[in-house]
Amino acid sequence: MTEAWLCLAGGNALGAFHVGAWQAIEQSGLRVTRMSGASIGAVVTAVIAGNPPERRVAALAQFISHVQQQHPVAGRRAAVAGLLMRGHPSLFVPSWPGFWEILPGMPADKSQFKRGPMRRLLERSIDFDLLNDGDIEVTVTALDYETGEILDFRNRDMRLTVDHIMASTALPILFRPVHLDGHVLMDPGICENLPLRPLLDRPGNAAIIALDLFVQQGKLSETMDGIGTRAQELFFAGQSARIIANADLQGRNFRHIVLTDPEDEFIGKAFDFSRSNLERRVQLGKLLTSQSLADLNVMIPAPSDNPPLEGASDDPASSSRPS
Repeated sequence: MTEAWLCLAGGNALGAFHVGAWQAIEQSGLRVTRMSGASIGAVVTAVIAGNPPERRVAALAQFISHVQQQHPVAGRRAAVAGLLMRGHPSLFVPSWPGFWEILPGMPADKSQFKRGPMRRLLERSIDFDLLNDGDIEVTVTALDYETGEILDFRNRDMRLTVDHIMASTALPILFRPVHLDGHVLMDPGICENLPLRPLLDRPGNAAIIALDLFVQQGKLSETMDGIGTRAQELFFAGQSARIIANADLQGRNFRHIVLTDPEDEFIGKAFDFSRSNLERRVQLGKLLTSQSLADLNVMIPAPSDNPPLEGASDDPASSSRPS
């Protein structure tokens, strides 16, 4: 059975892609022994490692069911705008004064939202004893506010807790920084959204699979949405390109699998938790990962088991070929 090390990037609601990718990885017969995660990648990593093997797919599906939302009649823009103003009941709720600190006489706040619901959801979804004592080595990354250093928290060196996951997902301004182990921490996606580095600290012949959520190449639609979407994608995809270019991958069996969905041109897509779009990303994760891993020496479901999705690219595996 082929050994695999997985790297899961950040991207908020786009992380549903990781859920489908895990389904394909399980079906492939790969034996996953190491995982690293940043932001939503840290959440998915923790849910996987914090559940027994026979429960992992179901646990991920249950997590998705808790965070999915229905769009209002007003549409997608209204849904995302409303979420960024009123919060998400399963993840974060408005802080006070939060956004309203801009008004004269209001005290300063640390963030727009508080994340009590997310903490409780993580505690219900993850068995931290299993995560720390199980068969998968897990590394969660976070960014130190004061030093600018990316810190690695590894379950073989320390006990990971819900606070480590909260730190890795603490997107500045929206969410409060997390004080942990003498550090003030936030989402590492600002500097290192693809946590590949922690997997390259030792030799090995494992397949290294990097699951990414932003595509580097794409056509520009000269609208505010189109320009904003491309800018967002290039910010994160540019990080990944530099990380991979600077990594020593000589002799490594490396795969870079990227969420590729040309139909999803929307600057707010990373905060779109609508059921239909989460399900679409899950399906794309399963499809693109199956196609990318098809030439490994393991049993992969035939492409006919994963028919192309309506509206998907004619060549959905274009960014998931081996690097």
